[in-house]
Amino acid sequence: MVVEPEHAAVNGRKRSQRPRRSHHEVADELRSRIRSGVLQPGQRMPTQAKLADEFGVERGAVRQALRILQSEHLLTNVSKGSPATVARHAGEALAAGPEVPPQPTMVALAPRISTAFAAPHVEIDALCLTAVSLTLAMGEPLREIHAGRLKPAKVDVRVLLPSGRIDLAFPTPVEGTDSERLRRRWLAQRNAQGQVLRHNLLALRSTHGIDVHVSFRALPFTPPVKLYLL
Repeated sequence: MVVEPEHAAVNGRKRSQRPRRSHHEVADELRSRIRSGVLQPGQRMPTQAKLADEFGVERGAVRQALRILQSEHLLTNVSKGSPATVARHAGEALAAGPEVPPQPTMVALAPRISTAFAAPHVEIDALCLTAVSLTLAMGEPLREIHAGRLKPAKVDVRVLLPSGRIDLAFPTPVEGTDSERLRRRWLAQRNAQGQVLRHNLLALRSTHGIDVHVSFRALPFTPPVKLYLL
């Protein structure tokens, strides 16, 4: 006999049979409470168990919602055992969206990748110049996995990088500087970061039994932007 999750008992009580919410809907509601002042800066959030019971979702959905709000700088201490805290400057934090001015990659990328790793199947497609930012941003979810707080079943990472055979459009050398030396330095950095990224991810196969696939493909041009699809 299979018990449908929405009808399963929690602490002796039947969970509401209202439609199951997605983690994005949970994030939207909590964001609204923070913006409206129902949840004040510095205030402790309810526990994940209480939020899961309130919204009629699993704790995994709550964790994903909290990580989204952390990526928007509305919450802190999401990865810790105690309840998350509304950020001190939550009222000034910017929400995500096309109308929001771009933020530095390492401000916005790392928490979003941590959010992506809360899913059973993680898929990351990246277009970049050296993969330095991506490698650094992977640090937090890898620490969460090794601490036992995250356990995706499968991880697929696909990275597009400029070919080592092309002349880069940028960076360009200043007058009197050896352009070939600059290209060799970039190529060494690209190759080193790719090796580190591949090694750190593939190690999860043996240490945690995660199905990991990492691939790199060469571009015939210099990418003018960084692009990450999570």
